[in-house]
Amino acid sequence: MPENKPDGRTKAVTIYDVAEAAGVAASTVSRALSRPGRVSPETAQRIRETAEELGYRDRSVAHPDVKARTKMLVVTVSSLGNLFFFDTLNGIQDEAAAAGYTVLVVDGRGHAHLERQAIERTIDFADGIIMISPRIPDPVVIQTAKQKPVVVVNRVVREVPSVVHNIHDGMQQVVEHLVEFGHRNLTFIGGPAQWWIAAARREALEAACHSHGITMRRVGPVEPTVRGGAGVLSQWLQYRTTAVVAFNDDVALGFSHAVREHGLRVPEDVSVVGIDNTQSTSVFYPPLTTLAVAGHGQGAVATRRIFAELKGGRTHTPTMVVPMKLIKRASTGPAPK
Repeated sequence: MPENKPDGRTKAVTIYDVAEAAGVAASTVSRALSRPGRVSPETAQRIRETAEELGYRDRSVAHPDVKARTKMLVVTVSSLGNLFFFDTLNGIQDEAAAAGYTVLVVDGRGHAHLERQAIERTIDFADGIIMISPRIPDPVVIQTAKQKPVVVVNRVVREVPSVVHNIHDGMQQVVEHLVEFGHRNLTFIGGPAQWWIAAARREALEAACHSHGITMRRVGPVEPTVRGGAGVLSQWLQYRTTAVVAFNDDVALGFSHAVREHGLRVPEDVSVVGIDNTQSTSVFYPPLTTLAVAGHGQGAVATRRIFAELKGGRTHTPTMVVPMKLIKRASTGPAPK
């Protein structure tokens, strides 16, 4: 409790008093009260309880009342260079706008430390956080979810609500389509090794190939870009398969371009399938067969989940799954003899 001075006035409790009582450094107290994302939830809670018990009030910075609603959602995106994410963002924006919320989008540029920094700087001002394909490790996601409602898109994190697409059903559609054209082997061009979604797509395609007796070869991992797809042509030429399934549309388009530059044809010499159904797939020649993800739907589902938590408190919900649909275009055809 605050001490009384000789003149009867109450002596103000300092940050050092809180630090001593909580058994931590003064700098830790400062971080816990001003930037809670920098301190473990257990330590931050102990410091807050100690400060309240001693009657300490932080006057250095005016922070919003944690119980007050700011009507703002923070959305972290691993890279705005990925066109697919725009559909997800549109879904989030539509749901948020209907509820009178503002959306703040942060581009992590593929770097975990930038995502984490953005979360630390905005968590006090956000009612909830949506992470699209986050690069930060699971413990950081879980720690953040203990402070504010969090939903993760395109990745599954233990104890945190996640929204993913039904990749197993989607890959079954891809393989069944190729089987109908007589394909008996294919190459999968894998995405970045550290990405959760890259492993999920590879494993789902492996399962679909196994169930249909299709031989699958893997090349990569590659960066999820047109350049990444073009760069694996030489690997495919060493052991040619009649079909190629790429990690995403950009990789598929890059590979298709390299095939034509080499004097081969799509789909006469090799059928090519992408994933995501981005805008460029329908105008590229030949138009790309692609596995469409309900990106807008993912964003809408994630936002509704945030609002449900804000209304009714935290709940443990299993992973939410949105459907996929194969869009058949001219880049796939009968297997060459």
